Amino acid sequence: MIPRLSLHDIHKTFGATRALDGVDLHVRPGEVHAIIGENGAGKSTLMRVLSGAHQPDRGEIRIDGSLTRFAGPRDSQSAGIAMIYQELNLAPDLTVCQNIMLGREPVRAQSVFGQLTRGIGWVDRDAERRLATDALAKLNCSHLPLDRPAGKLSLAEQQMVEIARAIVTSSVNSSEDTSGSLKLLILDEPTSSLTQVDTQRLFDVINRLSRSGASILYISHFLEECERIADRFTVLRDGRTVATGRMPTTDTSTADSDILDEQTDPHEQTEPNEQTKPENEKDIDEDPPVPMGDIIRYMVGREMSDLYPHFTHTRGDVALEVNQLRSADGPQSVSFELHYGEILGIAGLIGAGRTETLRMIFGLDTMTGGSVRIAKRNNNHRSKGHRSKGHRSTGHRRPDRSWLHDSMGIVSEDRKNEGLFLQRSLTDNLTATRLDDYRQSGLLSSSAMSRATEQWMKNLDVKAASPNQPIGELSGGNQQKIAWARLLHHDCDILLLDEPTRGIDIGSKSVIYRQIGELAAAGKAIILVSSYLPELLGVCDRIGVFATGRLTEIRETNRWTEHDLLAAAINEADALGT
Repeated sequence: MIPRLSLHDIHKTFGATRALDGVDLHVRPGEVHAIIGENGAGKSTLMRVLSGAHQPDRGEIRIDGSLTRFAGPRDSQSAGIAMIYQELNLAPDLTVCQNIMLGREPVRAQSVFGQLTRGIGWVDRDAERRLATDALAKLNCSHLPLDRPAGKLSLAEQQMVEIARAIVTSSVNSSEDTSGSLKLLILDEPTSSLTQVDTQRLFDVINRLSRSGASILYISHFLEECERIADRFTVLRDGRTVATGRMPTTDTSTADSDILDEQTDPHEQTEPNEQTKPENEKDIDEDPPVPMGDIIRYMVGREMSDLYPHFTHTRGDVALEVNQLRSADGPQSVSFELHYGEILGIAGLIGAGRTETLRMIFGLDTMTGGSVRIAKRNNNHRSKGHRSKGHRSTGHRRPDRSWLHDSMGIVSEDRKNEGLFLQRSLTDNLTATRLDDYRQSGLLSSSAMSRATEQWMKNLDVKAASPNQPIGELSGGNQQKIAWARLLHHDCDILLLDEPTRGIDIGSKSVIYRQIGELAAAGKAIILVSSYLPELLGVCDRIGVFATGRLTEIRETNRWTEHDLLAAAINEADALGT
C-alpha cells in the first residue's frame, strides 16, 4: 500500500534561523505516528508546512503517492489534512454546531430572476445540524448539545468540537472521490491541559479514527502517552530527522479503565496496516520496538539522569493558611496549610476547582467567603513565632503591589491569555514584575535587562534569536520557559504553580523539577497544580485532590498511588480503599 504521507528532504529557514534542515517522514494509512523532539526541534514548523501555513524552501511532499505543494491552508484541507493546535481555535460565543460548520455552512440556493443561483441563498440549518451531528457521532460524542456555546464546554469537549470540525472540513473540501474522508489528522500537544480521564477518552477517539483509515500525527512531550497510543515514531533534533522506528506499545484500554465512566466502545486491537515502503526505507516492522531509553537519548542527544531528582528539604513554619475559601460557582469550603520548605501537590479534574483556588489565593478572582493568611519568612525559615504578615478575607478582587511585596508569585495555566505579553520581547516579559532592579537615575537600563534575560535563556536553554525577539514568535515550550523564568527572577517566597511544565520537553522538565527541589531546599513554599500524576508523585511532599469543588484529604505522597489519585479526582471514594 502506498504511504499516506511521505516527506523527503524538507528545508525551511527564517532569516538566519534554519528551522528544518532535511526532514524525512513516512506515515502509513491508519497509523498513529508520534513526532518527538525537544522544544525548538522543528516540530511546530514541520506541522505548519503540512497545514499549508508555511511553504518549504525545498523538498517533496507526497499524499497517497502524489507529489503536491500547498500554497495555503485551503490546499492542505482539500488534500484531507486537518490540524488541531495546542491552543484551540473556537469562537466561544458561537454554538457547538456553528463552530463545527464555521466557514463550511451548507447554503440553500435562492431563486434570482427565476433561476436557482448556487452559492447565493440562506444557510440550510437542517443540513447544518445533520452534518454536525454526523461528525460528532463519528467521535462517539453525540451527547454534546449542538446549541450550547463553545465557551461553556470543558477543554476536552472543545477539543472534540475541533476534531469534528476537521472531519466536516475535510469532507467539504475533498476534491477527490474518496467520500470526503479525513486522511491525516495532526494533533499538537493534545493532552497538555487534559486530565487522565479526558486523555483516555481522546485515545478512544484516536483509535476510532485510526480504524476508519485516517492517519494520525501525534505530537507530545508525554512519552508515556506516545508509548500507549502510537504505532511508530520519528525523532526530530535541531531541524533534522535523527531516528524513526516502532514504538513500544501499551494497550490503551487498560489504563485505569476500571474507574472510567465511559459510554464509548471498548478498544479493539487491530493488526498493523501493511504497506509497500519506498525503496530507501527500511522495513522496520521486522525490527523489535525501540526501548524508551533509546528514544529519549535520540531526542535530547545525551543520557538522561533521574527525571525527578531528590533534594533534602525540611518542612518549616506555616507560610500560607487558607480557611473555608469559597466562591459563587467554584471551590467550596477549601482549607489547608502550606509550609515553608514544602512542595504541596494538587490533583483533580479540569474544572474541579484547582485553578480557581490558586486564582483566589493570589487575588485574581473574587471569593465569596473565607480567608487567606500569609506568614512572611524569617531569614531562618524554620524559626518559630513569626506569623501572619498578610491577611485577606471575603471580597478581595485583584492583586495589589502588597501581595508582590509579600513575595507571592503565580504561573498561570493560561499562558496565551494571562501568562505572557505575546507582542512584547522576551526581556519585557521576563523582567515585568521586578523592574526596580534595573532603574538608574529613574530610568530603566535596557542593557542590564537584556543581560539578565540572556542569563535566564542560557539557564533554561531557551531557543530564541535574541532577548529582543517577540515572545509570540517562540514555540509554546520556549514561551513556557520564559513564564517560569519570570517567577524565578522575581525571587518569590511562595510560588503558585499551575501546570508549570505544560508543553515542555522531557529534558527541560527535568531541569524545572530540579529547580523546584532546589527552591524547596532553600525554604520556599510551593503549590504545584498538575494533571500529570507521575509529576505530582515524583516531585511533591504532600498531595491533595480536588473533586467537584472540594479539597479531599491531603496525604503524604508515599500514601498515594496513581490509581488512588484518579479515583479521588472522579469522586469515587469506594475505589480509594481507605
